[in-house]
Amino acid sequence: MSSVWITYSWEDNEDRDVDFAAQELIGAGLDVKLDRWNLSAGNRLWQQIEHFIQNTFLSDGWLLYATQASLGSEKCKEEFAYALDRALEKRGGDFPIIALFPVSVDNTLIPASIKTRLFVSLTDPDWKERIVAAVERRTPNISKPRVEPYAIKVHKSGEKLIIEMRPRAGTWCPFFIGIPIGEKDRVSPYLHHGAANRPPAGMIMTILSGVREGPSNDGKLWLTSAANEATPTQSYYLICQNLPSVLVFGVDGDSPQYEVKFS
Repeated sequence: MSSVWITYSWEDNEDRDVDFAAQELIGAGLDVKLDRWNLSAGNRLWQQIEHFIQNTFLSDGWLLYATQASLGSEKCKEEFAYALDRALEKRGGDFPIIALFPVSVDNTLIPASIKTRLFVSLTDPDWKERIVAAVERRTPNISKPRVEPYAIKVHKSGEKLIIEMRPRAGTWCPFFIGIPIGEKDRVSPYLHHGAANRPPAGMIMTILSGVREGPSNDGKLWLTSAANEATPTQSYYLICQNLPSVLVFGVDGDSPQYEVKFS
């Protein structure tokens, strides 16, 4: 079993946050070493740390629980610097030295020796796998969620909600949107076209060509279409009073067409 030493500020463990990180890493298959678990009272600190680093059977990596408190603590900085020096001297430059960030910190506090090494954030759902993989010197097995061929996001402008839609590749032309016909008055949809990630604000003055509106053939959707191209850099914006429960969009009368539900 691979093992890792954790350097941290005691202040950061007042609510047992460091204990939690250690617990999770143990559950992920690491042998975790903390000062109060592994250091003997009455013996010199640096000799014990050096022993853990130099002995390949006692440590396979070093982890700094990086916060404002630990990065600003002289004791933590001294311990980390000592660990880095011993690791580079005795174990080589590939000895894993990792910084675990539970929150964002002042960038000026981050030592250069950390900036050039692995950063891991507790907000990353794969944080444990990244640390375990680094300590075990292997490629992390990271989940790769499917990325849809379209980009869609909701912006807010005053009392209005704005749904932005664009393809990640290719074009949509002519473009259309559809919402449940019974929600037309509640949603009060208005279509706008413009640069990606630049939702309209204030007075909306947009010129769309070939605009058509009306119910779908089966009477279930209220459709709006326009001839302007949607591209990876040019988006359509649906300005709404309220979000629809379902939004259908894409190429009018052809593929691709997509459906997104809003809770």
